[in-house]
Amino acid sequence: MRKDTTNGSSRRDFMQHSGGIALAAALAGYIGESAVATGRTAPSDRVANLVDEMTLEEKVGQMTQMAASEIQSENPAEALRKYKPGSLMYLPSFDPKEVARESNVRQKAMVEDTRLGVPFVYGIDSVHGNNNIQGATIFPHNHGVGAAWDADAAEEMASITSRTMRVTGTHWNFSPVADLQRDPRWGRFYEGFSEDPYLASQLVAAKVRGYEERTNGYKRTGASVKHFAGYSEPANGNDRTSALLPYRTFASTFLPPYAAGITAGAETVMVNSGSLNGVPAHASKELLIDILRDQLGFEGMVVSDWHDFFRMIKVHGFAEDLKEATRLGINAGIDMYMVPAASIEGDDAEGYQRRLIELVDEGSVSMERIDEAVTNILAFKENVGLFDDPYAEPEKVEGVVSEGRDLAREVATESMTMLTNDGTLPLGSDTGSVLVTGPSADSVANQMGGWSLGWQGVGDIEPPATTVLDGISEAAPGSTSVTHVPTGLHELSNEDDVRAAAECADVVVAVLGEGPYAEEQGDTDTLALPDAQRRLVETVAETGTPTVGVIMAGRPRGTSVFDHLSASLMAYLPGTAAGPAVAATLFGDANPSGRLPFTWPKGTGQLLNLHNNFPPDEFNEEGNTEPPQSHETPLFPFGHGMSYTEFEYGNLEVRPPKLPQKAATDELTVSVSVHNTGDRAGETVVPVYGTREHGEVLYPQQVVVGFERVSLDAGETTRVDIRSTVLPLATVLGDVFSRGELVVDTGEYQLSVGDMTETLTVV
Repeated sequence: MRKDTTNGSSRRDFMQHSGGIALAAALAGYIGESAVATGRTAPSDRVANLVDEMTLEEKVGQMTQMAASEIQSENPAEALRKYKPGSLMYLPSFDPKEVARESNVRQKAMVEDTRLGVPFVYGIDSVHGNNNIQGATIFPHNHGVGAAWDADAAEEMASITSRTMRVTGTHWNFSPVADLQRDPRWGRFYEGFSEDPYLASQLVAAKVRGYEERTNGYKRTGASVKHFAGYSEPANGNDRTSALLPYRTFASTFLPPYAAGITAGAETVMVNSGSLNGVPAHASKELLIDILRDQLGFEGMVVSDWHDFFRMIKVHGFAEDLKEATRLGINAGIDMYMVPAASIEGDDAEGYQRRLIELVDEGSVSMERIDEAVTNILAFKENVGLFDDPYAEPEKVEGVVSEGRDLAREVATESMTMLTNDGTLPLGSDTGSVLVTGPSADSVANQMGGWSLGWQGVGDIEPPATTVLDGISEAAPGSTSVTHVPTGLHELSNEDDVRAAAECADVVVAVLGEGPYAEEQGDTDTLALPDAQRRLVETVAETGTPTVGVIMAGRPRGTSVFDHLSASLMAYLPGTAAGPAVAATLFGDANPSGRLPFTWPKGTGQLLNLHNNFPPDEFNEEGNTEPPQSHETPLFPFGHGMSYTEFEYGNLEVRPPKLPQKAATDELTVSVSVHNTGDRAGETVVPVYGTREHGEVLYPQQVVVGFERVSLDAGETTRVDIRSTVLPLATVLGDVFSRGELVVDTGEYQLSVGDMTETLTVV
């Protein structure tokens, strides 16, 4: 840390004693010292010697990531000697044994037939399980993981994913997503864990620890926290468009999940494809050097996103040509460029390498910057054991790939969030007949979402899955008959058949939602369900038969349909175990315990509607308790989730009740009694919320500062101690355009569980 105070004290020490906290110190505290993994290992002499020995062409090769399909397996050495790529990605096969074999063919040529024999690092997006190979377990997408509020399960899923990756020769996972869920119009909403920075931070760190679990002395795979930073709040809701974020919000809200992932040991960071405050993220030295390197202390490797030097020209209109874009990106701090497989107006591996060499020869990019990038890349490879263990293990594939089925069911079940219930659920043994309908009842593609054996979702090869229809059929009591009338996502051509079947059923389960999508192809301007699905619900409701809506979607979808549903369940995108998870919840074999990790607005007119908005969120003037429409409460608030039993809280205590400001990064204990007052066992999430009034600046109306899952038998009471922190309420003090340190200011903070609130005083 630079020195800028007298008497030899560091700036960080000075700021902490004056109430300010350097970003790295403050934001790392989100995950607590007990949850920090072993960080990055410093580059070795081997790395330094390799950098010294490499030619410029070999160094530029290390800074290149290519599609593996460009390196033909018939004669890989020729292309590998030509391009000398530091990384490959995406082999054109879903067969895990074939992926392992093909990876080894290319790796063997790289190690044995190139001058220095430096292995490539093979990377891929395994974002909810190893969703790129046939037979692998597909876990719930991240927004469903967020609904489970279970960091231990997130870490275990990541560990299983990394095992399936390593045996197939894959060493680098472009995951986890640290972007917050700010705007559900955005096509990548489901890739984030939560709108809340603390909850997201816990899960990002857990995933990093799981991916980077150590085995044989090295990290099994390297994680990449993405997309740094501010990507998830585009001003118009569309992917890869501009974001406009005040620094106070950026530092206190958007950065914590990245800091948590970095503190947990993330080897790499991937950059935001959009622009932030008028500058493409890939061209921003302030973002990638001042904030990421100097303030957050990241020492790993920075990779671009797909094709993003080209986007500086064609999307952002920022760079004049590819040479300028390359200069801007590399000098801003990009260590490796993810190059498209096919040439797009000259943006391919050959063109990129030629331009970068020219820039170095001209002095526009320094050799020091090149050496720094290559050192970061080689250190990453060393930390994941590639110099000692670069090969896949085809003989182990069969025994590893299918791991995680039980865990997938457990997490999917934990995520099930009951939104409404008039008493129809759980379905009893006296339910004579159930009609299952709706477009997602028997659709494997819909329950998987995007990034599932295909970028836009399931194609010709289906992953292992039990559909909701199959799950209900298997779980229904022997005396209950199950019938099925299929319908489409956007068409209802058999309305009469649905009506007739509903009239004959005791209960209708309508499985609604979205089809699969990814990135910009998933952008939307409405949160309503398609007309055909709304008509389906209305048609069934007209029969008077109780109707349960199960929503499988990548974001909050559905507004007016809830008026026609007897009960409703948000299932997110549950993956392989959708069927048993939904069925167990419907029939009461599992008591729903999921809580919304995001706010569910009544429509796009309420956006951005977030639990951590600044006040006022509801308007009240001169005794008027009826807020204008623009300030209405959401359809379902953040943290909402119903159960088949009731839980009561009591005897809230905060220890210690007072903290000196210099110790504001310390952990607190929030202790509360939880009592299951019902006649059924159940599991619940106990969130601790924090806020503050009357500060120098506005504070969020509510943020999560700690949480714990607890399981109780009927009538049981337990005392729960929740590790908590006031750091989510650290802010940047000062006027409108302040750029100071994060500060936990002196004063009183309110910490609450349920309806109870206690005060923490910082002095």
